[in-house]
Amino acid sequence: MRTSLALPLLLAWLVSAPVHADDGFRCGTGRLVSVGDRMSEVYNRCGDPDAVNTRIEKRKVKHKVSRWVGGVQESVIEEEEVEVPLDEWTYDLGPRSFIRYVLFENGSVINVMTGGYGKK
Repeated sequence: MRTSLALPLLLAWLVSAPVHADDGFRCGTGRLVSVGDRMSEVYNRCGDPDAVNTRIEKRKVKHKVSRWVGGVQESVIEEEEVEVPLDEWTYDLGPRSFIRYVLFENGSVINVMTGGYGKK
């Protein structure tokens, strides 16, 4: 009876596998997409994505600032929150391939993630 439960549990685990990061992938045309590629290059190689998600990520950045206080120059670190626009393109390469999520910042690929099997 344990053997009959093991296979369905294994299959359920494989289908619901979490997304993980890669350096790149080959799209449906067989052409390679890598970190650092421009958005236009990805579009020319892979065509229209199956889904596009745009979001704003808030980040804290630190700046070194020099000030004059009472005739004395001092350096201080100031922190500010900035908004960074991110675009995520999804490529569903079909039921025999993994879904690919391509993340862009400032028009360049910064990450490629692999999801579960596609549905197309």
